[in-house]
Amino acid sequence: MTEPLAARIRDSRLASTAALLLSFALPFLWALSTRLVWELGKRVPGSVSDTSIALPSGLSLVTIVLVAWLIRFAALRSRVRSQRRAAWMADTLAVAAFCACFTWQFGRADWNPWPEPGSTNIFPLRFAVAVALGYAGSLCVATYLAPRAAAAESAKASA
Repeated sequence: MTEPLAARIRDSRLASTAALLLSFALPFLWALSTRLVWELGKRVPGSVSDTSIALPSGLSLVTIVLVAWLIRFAALRSRVRSQRRAAWMADTLAVAAFCACFTWQFGRADWNPWPEPGSTNIFPLRFAVAVALGYAGSLCVATYLAPRAAAAESAKASA
């Protein structure tokens, strides 16, 4: 049942690009904005601080991530044979763009996990979870959308 849908998405450049973008951006941005990390971080002994993306103030960071990903993926899609590799390179640029803009907006202090003795900043943990979820989502969708060997062989046979 899902094979025809996957084949249609695979055949459409726009649909596959949108699927790959969403597979990275949604988990990445969700982990950066959810209260779940904060709820887990409150259990850390001592003083705990955190930074998260909240809308509408974080809209510029969200836009930067999406635009950086789209620009890099569009530039690489025609040059790189593997759609998975192009997606990973676009993911990496989006993460780097987020890091640069986040540092510019909030400063370098938010990257320090222990800003003061007895104090813990859980944003680096939040960021690590966001990167891991973003790359995992991208890997899953890129693998799912990759042409199947049987489909490639039947296409060669029909040509």
